[in-house]
Amino acid sequence: MQQCKIYGQLVDDKENPIFGISLKVIADYSSAFDDDPVLGNASTDKNGKFEIDISLNSPFLENKKNKIKIEFFIDEKSIMNISNDIRDLKGIQDEIIDFGVIKFDKGNIGVEGRIIDEKGDSVAGLTVIAEDVDYGKAELNVLDLIESKVKSFIKNESLIPDKIVNSMDYITDKFQFLLFFRDDYLGSAVTDENGYYRIIYPQERYREILDKEPDIKIVVKDNLGVFELRETEVHHNITSTFEKIDDIIINRAEIEGWQVTLNTDSPSRITSHNNFEILIDNHQAWEKMVEVVDAAESYIYLTQFVFYPEFIPKFSSSENPSEYKGDDPLAYKLLEAQKRGADVKIIINENRVVPDNYDELNDYFKESDVEVRRFPAKGPFSMHAKILVVDGEKAFIIGSPFTQGYWDTSKHDINEPRRLEKNEGPYHDVSTYFEGPVINHIEEFFMELWNYLSDLDFKGENKITENKSLNKEIINDNTTEKLPDFNPLLRVENESLQIVRSTTPETLSKKGETGVLEAYRKAITNAEDFIYLENQYFTNKYIIGALKKAVDLKPDLQVIMLINEVPDVPTYRSWQHYGFEFMGLDLQKLIIEHPQIGVFAKWSGKFLNGKNKLRNCYIHSKVAIVDDVWATIGTSNLDGSSLSYSEEFGSSELSENHRNMEMNAIMFDTDSPKSGNIENFRKILWGEHLGMDINNLERPQEGWLDLWKDKGYNNISQLEKEEIILHGGILPYSTKKTPKEQIKDLVEQYRRIKARFNR
Repeated sequence: MQQCKIYGQLVDDKENPIFGISLKVIADYSSAFDDDPVLGNASTDKNGKFEIDISLNSPFLENKKNKIKIEFFIDEKSIMNISNDIRDLKGIQDEIIDFGVIKFDKGNIGVEGRIIDEKGDSVAGLTVIAEDVDYGKAELNVLDLIESKVKSFIKNESLIPDKIVNSMDYITDKFQFLLFFRDDYLGSAVTDENGYYRIIYPQERYREILDKEPDIKIVVKDNLGVFELRETEVHHNITSTFEKIDDIIINRAEIEGWQVTLNTDSPSRITSHNNFEILIDNHQAWEKMVEVVDAAESYIYLTQFVFYPEFIPKFSSSENPSEYKGDDPLAYKLLEAQKRGADVKIIINENRVVPDNYDELNDYFKESDVEVRRFPAKGPFSMHAKILVVDGEKAFIIGSPFTQGYWDTSKHDINEPRRLEKNEGPYHDVSTYFEGPVINHIEEFFMELWNYLSDLDFKGENKITENKSLNKEIINDNTTEKLPDFNPLLRVENESLQIVRSTTPETLSKKGETGVLEAYRKAITNAEDFIYLENQYFTNKYIIGALKKAVDLKPDLQVIMLINEVPDVPTYRSWQHYGFEFMGLDLQKLIIEHPQIGVFAKWSGKFLNGKNKLRNCYIHSKVAIVDDVWATIGTSNLDGSSLSYSEEFGSSELSENHRNMEMNAIMFDTDSPKSGNIENFRKILWGEHLGMDINNLERPQEGWLDLWKDKGYNNISQLEKEEIILHGGILPYSTKKTPKEQIKDLVEQYRRIKARFNR
């Protein structure tokens, strides 16, 4: 047995060293029947060099046909091998086998470059992805692809139904990458402390789709590796071993801090010295709205998703529900304002996918000077932003459409007479009323939208040329009439606010805006203690991925979610469940058992003496709170249509222009000393959901999630005893389809937990 050292150096087509490539030294017997033995393993160092100690036996040394082969690998895929007769190699007599300089010039295997900020300083910690752009290839719907894989897996494994559920963890792990990587993915890296990245990949990743040379695009993602920050132009037909990419510049403000910058170096649409009221549930919101409309003098600008002319927002107070008397419909109030001399302009959604009532509203106002314009949405997106601006002095971001079925108070009674014949509730929602400079940006949105429609449908006529809210003084009225509801009103004075938007591409701008998505990206990235999400939908792949990564990276971070058991978009329920599994929740257990994540639903009604009259309270609000220092309220759901593009309804190629028009307001409490306004908002909101006063409650030692879990377990225990009354209270989320099945499931899961602890 002879001990030898194998030496060599791997270089590229420009004779630069190639580092980090794994290799094997193989005894090449050139046999068709036996596998050649591996003599040793190594990787090339920073200079491209490698050194391996091997042992050669006498028969091998004496056999003229035997050779030494070195094979190079990327991700366990062979990229090149070189084989030589040992007698042709230098130094065998000195127990050294020197392969010398080995040049790889067989095509592209990588890209490299640097990411810097606007000052030229390095940006570390960003994920960089190389993609091969295959023109003419349609991207599959991710959900369809996962479902096809699941069906194939079940068929191949011959799983019987009771075993299918148990296989879901495996399936989720196996196919979770489909949520984020398309099949043109080549490789990824993270920028080092000097901003450099280097991505290597085996050639079969692009040659398997019949490319001889790749057409490469670089995508830069955030610190979580989820949200896309930049993408380069395509580098065509690359033949160099390593393609050098020009420096990519990303503004420092885009990746640090809490404020949205829209790919610039400073925050956008942020104002100070604002007054606002947070209006929890539509009783508060709509009464305030009537008060403002009734006082309008100059103009009223309104955008809405749905607006029925018969909608009544306000009722007289009465101790006897049968004596509630409806005020005038809102449409009539707008008509009266126009007759008083106010300029009333309305933009209403018109959609091919979901029903709309543009025709009804237009017919109602056609004999008046009230102007109604439709926003035409041709795909799975809509004009979903609901705003009201009055006289440039008062404005709202409205939670709900103007339909009677959404009428509700914080009591969330199942049988609410003020819903009239449309008793579809209960519904929970949150709106915001504003005074101050923030109105400039709310009115700006209406102006841009109105003028876009002027160009689209009216030959550029009747545009709005002046933002009349500019330079308006703040109304400092500190007296607020107490609303007839047990939920306290939260009024905030002299605060900074940021307006963020989602806009449809090819409308107000070529690419549209994704400001709301950026706001969530920054909040999730900066979160340290808790993330609270209260939203109608939970399907957006970027939000799901960011939450998973944040929880994985920060073991003390907790996520509390209040969402709907059965969303009103049928396919969204499956998307929610895929998202839960991707985040690590076990859907076969009570999913508040996860140590960092709790998912809850809202309920109303009672379960007494075996009689069940419980109903899901539908969450329509779009609220998020992080660490009591950041909060948002608005119209944006946590789905693709509201934030990125409507990937839930098709491929990105088909859906890339399908994004809603949305608006959210962002509140900050990051300065010292803190104002406590966001904390107060959270306490009022949680007080409703938890059915308790938490104003003086200290944070539990293990975090706020424990408070929600304790209330959830307590409410299930009352379900088990069949003695519970809920006024919009919480229960853990159940994956079952109907309220009856959900209640049964929660009780059964609770009993399993008790049995487990009582063993």
